[in-house]
Amino acid sequence: MKKKDVFTISEVRAFSRFYTNILGLLNQSILDSPYSLTEARTLLEIKGTNNCTAALLTQKLDIDRGYLSRILKRFESDGLIVRENSNDDRRIVFLHLTPKGNQVMSNLEGKAELQIQRLINHLTKGEKEKLVDSMKYIKKSLSSGDNSILIRSYKKEDIDFIVERHRELYDKEYGFSSEFVDYVEKYVKEFDKCHDEVKENIWIAEANGKRVGMIALVKAEDDTAQLRWFLIEPEMRGKGLGRKLMKTVIDFCKEKGYRHVFLWTVDILEAARHLYKVYGFALTEKVKNDTWTDDVINEERWDLSL
Repeated sequence: MKKKDVFTISEVRAFSRFYTNILGLLNQSILDSPYSLTEARTLLEIKGTNNCTAALLTQKLDIDRGYLSRILKRFESDGLIVRENSNDDRRIVFLHLTPKGNQVMSNLEGKAELQIQRLINHLTKGEKEKLVDSMKYIKKSLSSGDNSILIRSYKKEDIDFIVERHRELYDKEYGFSSEFVDYVEKYVKEFDKCHDEVKENIWIAEANGKRVGMIALVKAEDDTAQLRWFLIEPEMRGKGLGRKLMKTVIDFCKEKGYRHVFLWTVDILEAARHLYKVYGFALTEKVKNDTWTDDVINEERWDLSL
């Protein structure tokens, strides 16, 4: 351990103990209700997540599936949630709050806000502003690499990069032929020449100035869009970048008034397929493909209604 870090470590630990006590006070307002803190967080996620599923809750809350299943059964028994099968795939079940569930959530949020109000009542306006600024600084300084990731709209010089990374990664990892790359290059360059700048885009993810991922949205019809060219660099996989890019696209779709989004992928891209399921996409079509690899693979269409 570096000597110059000893004081910093000591102060961080002291702050951690202090803040843990503060959290205990805040959480007590939840625990005074019939629901635990984890149950309250689950209700909050169901309320704020479009097309919420149990799989998505498991990932967001980092919670055991069995424990979550028991929580959801209790919510159903208490009349707080209802389950609804997806119209596109009956195997997918969406979770929604009932009017009673919304009322319970409002009560819990009201208690938490009142507790915070009591906590800061003695502060002046200037002290409250300083408190918020300090919290933002701590969050930014101690966050993991996720906050160092910049997601921006593509530039002209990104086009060759998009094509080249598809060439190198799909060849190295899956043995895709040059025909696949020709296919990608044709449509990426067409997009660059004549896309709708209002309702279409390619996003590039950067970490410390290095391009580490991409995703695109292409208009198919006035209310329907296609997700394309979704790629994550190997060193960034498993770190949440895929979810961040997917959220960027889904938020854009909603902002632009799309009612439906679909994508085409192949059955050997297991990690991507899992992510599509998490976000509520349903497999709707399969087509045999024997041109991109030595083996016959299935091209798959996945659809999501917004």
